Amino acid sequence: MQQPEWNTRWNRAARALFPLVVAGCLIAVMPPASRVAFDPMMKDFGQRSSSEPIASIIATYAEQYALDPALLQAVIKVESNFNSDAVSSKGAIGLMQLMPLTAAALHVLDPFDPKDNIRAGAALLRRLLDQFGGDLSLALAAYHIGETRVRQAVGLPALPATQLYVDRVLGHYDRFRAGTSHKVSNGVTSRREGRTAWTRPQAPE
Repeated sequence: MQQPEWNTRWNRAARALFPLVVAGCLIAVMPPASRVAFDPMMKDFGQRSSSEPIASIIATYAEQYALDPALLQAVIKVESNFNSDAVSSKGAIGLMQLMPLTAAALHVLDPFDPKDNIRAGAALLRRLLDQFGGDLSLALAAYHIGETRVRQAVGLPALPATQLYVDRVLGHYDRFRAGTSHKVSNGVTSRREGRTAWTRPQAPE
């Protein structure tokens, strides 16, 4: 199906303006001293990954951030349907639909680059899972509408769009996981009150 003309123009404008938006956000959120020389998370910025399979990128960052690859697949499916050039009407960009300020805070220089985008999305999802005690439903709700609104709601927000988003991700998560033939060795899954939680492995005693 052919994309509407306005969507094509918006995509082009986003690509042209995003470097300026990122630069402004970085100036606002970064400390005076340059982090480029000191932050180890910056090491991959010069490496584009257009030829690297998305499945391989997902596996890499799922392992790095102790996530189930099927979970990252599910989020990407719902957010962008695996379209690395996706731009929402609200300005969210790329496979995991990162907002410009969030992307800047996570050191993303090119949100259309699958590797950079998935790295940042995985890091964000890992942080949200840690903050909400491994409760995947709350972490996904926070990914969708922001952690502040989820905390203010003291639980899963009673917003139809957010509830639908969480249900869709969990549904795809179950399907992707059922179709996965290998097990992830650096994490464990558990069910708690009907919700799926993905937690870091326990350190050996």
